[in-house]
This record gives sequence, structure tokens and C-alpha cells, in this order.
Amino acid sequence: MSLVVVLRTCDHTTVHPERGPRFIDVPKHILIKKCLVSLLESIRLARHITDICMHVIDDRSAPDTIEYIKNKIENYGIGYEFETCSEPGYNASAYKQFEVCRDSNADWVYSVEDDYLHFPECISQMLLMSDRFSRITGSSVAIRPDDDLFLYSPNNAHSRKSSIILHGDDRHWRTIYSSHNTIFASPDIFRNYWHLFASLAAYFKRLNIDEDKSINLIWERIPLFSPIPDLAVHVSQNNEPAFTDYKSLWETIRI
Repeated sequence: MSLVVVLRTCDHTTVHPERGPRFIDVPKHILIKKCLVSLLESIRLARHITDICMHVIDDRSAPDTIEYIKNKIENYGIGYEFETCSEPGYNASAYKQFEVCRDSNADWVYSVEDDYLHFPECISQMLLMSDRFSRITGSSVAIRPDDDLFLYSPNNAHSRKSSIILHGDDRHWRTIYSSHNTIFASPDIFRNYWHLFASLAAYFKRLNIDEDKSINLIWERIPLFSPIPDLAVHVSQNNEPAFTDYKSLWETIRI
């Protein structure tokens, strides 16, 4: 079994500036470093399960940030590729991220953004549970590692859909119907639904294309699972987890 972690980084901009500051309000290069270390620690604890390598796609980060990313991955002894986008901006880097996932020969790919804080057990649990869910459903499956706060809101259309709740080894899991770019999945999902991934990346915020008009259509057909509580925390705007002690995790991470 093999896994490729496809990490997209950018240390000087944010996709939704109109939403205000993140709930952990630090400079972006600090956030990237903290989230990277949490990801690498989670990979380290899962390497007995499978072969893991990384592919980093960077969008114009500062030289110091790039050097930190490369040195940190090398210090953990993880094989990796580092690629700088030929075009600037979210659309080009997201397209490349999905493209790498689509073309991977690994058993699993983890498309992950640079503002996700990972708990130590995240990668190992996603590997174990994705294999289990695949056997249970007889289908390709995907995992969203964060327990999205908006799925508890009655004003969210996705939260009103029926969910199946399952027991895991150390937490519950449920079926959900929405995701962002951060998805753990088999590469065939990216291949079979490439037109939807390509549409989100190429046209997001350009032609009024968002997840609901693109990749969320996939989860009506392919089972998407989310852990309760979180295995990773999306450090975004207006989305602070209500049931997860992410602050203690943040404080323990040394960069």
C-alpha cells in the first residue's frame, strides 16, 4: 500500500480575505510551518503502515519559507518532489494539485492545503479507515479529515441531508456531502471525475464556480466520510471548531 501527500503552499495570500482573520491569527508563514510540522509528525507515526512520499506545489512563497519546507521534510527522511507553479494564483496551483493526484500511481493520495493542523493519529487513521470503508461499501471512498463546524448549522443545505454514523477504532465517522480541496482518496476518483476537479480549480471565483457546482456533486455518488471528532483542523476564517482542543495541539508544535 502506498500514499502520496500532495501539499499546496502559499505564504503571502489567502483565498477569502473578505471573511476577516483566521481564528488562529498569525502570519501565514508561521501557520504554514506549524501545519507542516503537524503533518510530518502524523506521517512519521504512520510510516509503519505504508510507503509515504510527498509532492509539494508552491505558489510564490518567500525563499525562507521554501527552504524551511524542504529542510523540514528532509529532516524527517521523507522522499519528496518540490514544484513551483509556472502561473501565480489559487487557480493554477489548485489545478496542478488535482492533476498530480489524478496522475498518481499510488494506492491513495492526500490532497492537502497548507492551513490544516493535523493531530498525530490523522494519517494512520485515514489509511486504516479508508481501507475498511472501501471493503464495507465495495466502492472507492474519500475522507475529509476535519469535522466541519458548518455541518452542524441548520442553515447549511448539506447538514440537512441524512448521514450514516459508523464506529471507528477511536472515534465515530459519518457520511457527508461536501469537501474543500483537502481530501484523502484513491486516485481513480480524481481520474473518473476529472472534469469536476478541473472545473473547480480553473474557474473558482472566476465564473461563479464553487464546490457545490463541482466536486460536491461527486459525493452524491462516492461515499465521503468525516471523523467525529476532527483528525485535522482547518485554520480558516469563521470556522473555529467547537468540540476539538486544537489550542493544546498548536502549543505543542515546535518550529
